[in-house]
Amino acid sequence: MQVSEGIHRLTQGVANFYLIGESGKYTVIDAGTPGDWAYFARSLAGLGAKLADVDAVLLTHAHPDHTGFAERARTEAGAQVWIHRADEQAARTGQTGKRDGKVTSYLFRTAFYRTTISLLRRGGGRMIPIAEVSSFGDGEQIDVPGRPRAVHAPGHTPGSAALLLEDRRVLVTGDVLATENALTGRIGPQIMPDGLNEDGAQALASLDALLGIDADLLLPGHGDPWTEGVAEAVRRAKAAGRS
Repeated sequence: MQVSEGIHRLTQGVANFYLIGESGKYTVIDAGTPGDWAYFARSLAGLGAKLADVDAVLLTHAHPDHTGFAERARTEAGAQVWIHRADEQAARTGQTGKRDGKVTSYLFRTAFYRTTISLLRRGGGRMIPIAEVSSFGDGEQIDVPGRPRAVHAPGHTPGSAALLLEDRRVLVTGDVLATENALTGRIGPQIMPDGLNEDGAQALASLDALLGIDADLLLPGHGDPWTEGVAEAVRRAKAAGRS
């Protein structure tokens, strides 16, 4: 689904990833799960593009429902894979840190089972290591189609980042800020639940990194696009607190 000129949202449930088109070339922001590869290839074909047109995969953080098919895109499409330097080691090894909360806290939530079943069915239960990864830092404009600028906002993971497409006034928030809670089902701007965060308190505090960003459209890693402004999204997410 095209959510803005040259920007397409792809999802097969639970997690989103995005295609950014520029001059016939593409950047993929996040890479779904390994099982999303065929869907990704079909989506490209539907746009009249092919795998060779994918220049880069930009990862908002190193979790398996976002790194998904990144290694396959690197080897089969020749795409360069990028991630914030604080998550580079996790991306290379497939080893992530401990969570702040216990997943068992969500066992009475329907959303917990919907998310778990959906991700496991598509291979999202473990991270496939990425053999070659390039890294970016906070504030860096990455030289790929769309030229997004990185906004480091740790807490969900040490290298969790949002990506700002300044000329398009679009902010891809990854898991820095979601509009649907993957484990509780709550709708609206919020940080991810503690069962998925490495540091929930830091994730909440890191929302301040988004303040002052001028964007009309927020594209989260989980949930629908947000069009009511960055400041309002941050306000509501802070009010929602941790879960």
